[in-house]
Amino acid sequence: MFAAEINGDIKLNAVDPGWVSSDMGGPSASITPRQAAESILWLADIGPEGPSGGFFRKGEQIPW
Repeated sequence: MFAAEINGDIKLNAVDPGWVSSDMGGPSASITPRQAAESILWLADIGPEGPSGGFFRKGEQIPW
């Protein structure tokens, strides 16, 4: 809702990096920290033509 309200140059999205192998995620997690960072950086660098108001995992939009 907020993304629609600010409809402009600012993109507002959320990202789920997945289950990351870390101190918090544990050694059995399926995503490396590098893979999680790639997903987050992809969304941070989408550019002006990119989506807004979405929820993403691995570069794919997922339902809220």
